[in-house]
Amino acid sequence: MHKRSITTASTCVMLLLAGCSSQSDAGSSEPGPSGGASQTATAASTRESYISGAVRPEDLVSVPGTPWVLVSGMASAKLGTAGHLYSVNTDVGLPAEVWPTTNQQIEWDPSTYPGCPGPPDATEPHGINVRADEGQPPVLYAINHKRESVEVFRIDATTDIVGLIWTGCIPLPHNVYANGIAALPEGGLALTSMYDPTEPGNPFERMFTGKDTGQVLTWHRDSGWAPVPNSGLGGANGIAVTPDGRSIIAAAWTQKKVVRLPLDGSGERSEATVPFLPDNLRWTTNGTVLVTGQDISADDIMTCNGGEGTDCPTGYTVVEINPDTMASTVLHDEPDSPFSLATTALPVADEIWVGSIAGDKIARVSGT
Repeated sequence: MHKRSITTASTCVMLLLAGCSSQSDAGSSEPGPSGGASQTATAASTRESYISGAVRPEDLVSVPGTPWVLVSGMASAKLGTAGHLYSVNTDVGLPAEVWPTTNQQIEWDPSTYPGCPGPPDATEPHGINVRADEGQPPVLYAINHKRESVEVFRIDATTDIVGLIWTGCIPLPHNVYANGIAALPEGGLALTSMYDPTEPGNPFERMFTGKDTGQVLTWHRDSGWAPVPNSGLGGANGIAVTPDGRSIIAAAWTQKKVVRLPLDGSGERSEATVPFLPDNLRWTTNGTVLVTGQDISADDIMTCNGGEGTDCPTGYTVVEINPDTMASTVLHDEPDSPFSLATTALPVADEIWVGSIAGDKIARVSGT
């Protein structure tokens, strides 16, 4: 599609919270025994193909220096599946379940994660991200809503199948409903909380008032969790950390904007408005940020119910943001695509892989 500039300024939730289940009535299908790929053309200049077999592929992240993409697959009552983490070899395009597995490897490090009670007995992954420090094995962080924690894995990407070795966990504060997560350069973590689950009333309704219901927090091993000053956001969702570790870029889901703010709370915030509810954020090799999301209303979310209801809106838009100026450009505008409820736009070689809160497909988009 043609690029165009958009206005800028200086998912249950998830969709309908953790209780919503998959699958949209357009752009999704029952997962087959082995998954696979299919194709459709969305426009003369854009080609969209699909990877099938990863149920509710909400978040996607690359493992640097490898052909692997890791996928956070949320639980689906409709499809009768628990939450999983999947790996996809970009040369093959076939998802494989890598957590939980029957032969899950465990190397618990209680000295690094002293507050962790042990390996989890249930899984419901949400936001994920990878730390890749030079000379060290990559590390995966995965939000687990079954026990409201961050699960930590060492990644073994040296074989034909990715291995995830569980090494510990970080329990979340009781007033946090976590969504996105990112690694800080010096070893800590940054995380978004969509809302405070200890507050009375319906958090979904609170978020759609436009108020700042969520915030950004950081974690360090010595000091634990702490809120980032001046980080209030409406339905805080995806998150990215600038390479220098001084700023956070976060998606304000119900406020339709992506915000850059100083990690220490000093200085001014800057933002880019987008024409949808922005979800996860991913860096490109050019140093820009990709974001997609859902062009839907609160009523749409109630009716669609994360793909289990009816009349689920289809189509999606991918926006590229310059993190220095917060200027934004539409890379792909696909209103006629059958793909529904987009969540993540991950650059993979010359494609963009798009995740979803519904169904069992990852969209692969190429062309401009």
